Amino acid sequence: MRAKMILALSYLIPFSLVCIYISTTATNYVYGDEIYVIKGGIIENYLNGTLALADLWRPFLSIRALGYSILLLADVKWFSMNSIFFILMIPFFLLISASLMFHEYRKSLIADRSPEFIAASFIFLSFIIFNVIQWEALTYRVSFFIQSAMPLIIASFISLESYITKGRKYWLQAFILPVLAVLVFGWTPVFAFAPALGLTFLCFVMTNRSLLTKDFWIRVLIISLLLIVIAFIYMFRIRQNDYLPYLGPEYFLIQSLAHPLEAMQFLLAAFGASIIGIDTFYAYDFFSFHHIAVIGFFVLLLYVLALFLFFRSRMYERTYLPFFLIIHVFFFLAFVTIARFGLNDIAMGMSSRYTCVSIYGLMSIIWIFVYFLVVHTRSSVLIKSLIGAGFVMIFTGLLLTSIVVWHVQPVRKANFEQLYDIAMRVDTATYDELLKFEAPPEQVRDSLRLLRQHKLNIYHSTIPVGK
Repeated sequence: MRAKMILALSYLIPFSLVCIYISTTATNYVYGDEIYVIKGGIIENYLNGTLALADLWRPFLSIRALGYSILLLADVKWFSMNSIFFILMIPFFLLISASLMFHEYRKSLIADRSPEFIAASFIFLSFIIFNVIQWEALTYRVSFFIQSAMPLIIASFISLESYITKGRKYWLQAFILPVLAVLVFGWTPVFAFAPALGLTFLCFVMTNRSLLTKDFWIRVLIISLLLIVIAFIYMFRIRQNDYLPYLGPEYFLIQSLAHPLEAMQFLLAAFGASIIGIDTFYAYDFFSFHHIAVIGFFVLLLYVLALFLFFRSRMYERTYLPFFLIIHVFFFLAFVTIARFGLNDIAMGMSSRYTCVSIYGLMSIIWIFVYFLVVHTRSSVLIKSLIGAGFVMIFTGLLLTSIVVWHVQPVRKANFEQLYDIAMRVDTATYDELLKFEAPPEQVRDSLRLLRQHKLNIYHSTIPVGK
């Protein structure tokens, strides 16, 4: 009972802070990527009665969004696109991810430490996953699908690992969860899922040769065929009828290869932004882009140290989840670098919409550090010093960023509410005003007019959400 109370507090305190931030900041206005699916997209087709299955499967920058499309249409039908349940569900997705990770965290430590210690130490991981450094992914409705993808990816990995190592009783979740994670609720994180899974499996085979029985390889073959089918369905004609003209990965890869030094700085800044958020980058002159890139280099060293300690402590004998999440973050940020570096914004990789994925890498680092200190009580002074420095660096950066994010919250709320004013005079709004919706101004104007015509979203009521 005592351990459960401690664990509840480990969850409740940071979870409550995130809920307060969302409720006091987020608004219900269409914004950013959502603009594209209104005029000329699934919403207009639905309103005109011409919606087809192909519209739900239509890619957006080579990303499938079947689950998002279905839920968005349900929102239009039953809530006049005026419900913020997308945003309000985000902290619960974080809670699901935290619960899944605690299950594995407890499993890795239960033989060496008391339930009370495990519950109390989990506060370090909980503080990371519920941190407001990911503010964009907490306040934008479209971020619902980045956030929903992560617990499904974690659950998919756990179920696949259980099926392969423990037998057929785990086959149902091993088959269903990857389908949901990739084909239904997949978003940008799913592109890193397959390579991270493959590399983790390779390491698993190298470190668990005693488990490589005939039944093991049969299960591996079955899962491999399933994943190949899922990948084929996802990628079939992926660039056909995309919402946005897409140059293809080869264009962006060439851009990165043509400017390797700048691309490396872009990637390092993305790593650095996982502990020093973009709010501090813009709010204080002390943190320049190059400062963040240098911090990213040290974060990268912490990843290398964590992987070294993962294998040295033989943590893989109890769980491979932290290894998988670290590799997933590596591939995810690499894909972000390739896809965004060519857009001529060197700081784009620092966006907090990507931080909601990279925080899982930070959680894994801290998890490995805690595990190593628990099972290697007599480790060298150097290792303990490096681990201590890692703790200080990660939590100092996150705390600093959290303070700044909360400090600028009123300004951010005011900026969001300006969108209501602009939308109410959409016919006369200027080009620069419409740019605040972070989409092409004429696309914004046409989409808002369509919403006004059908009294959807902010036009459903004359009282703006949040006032």
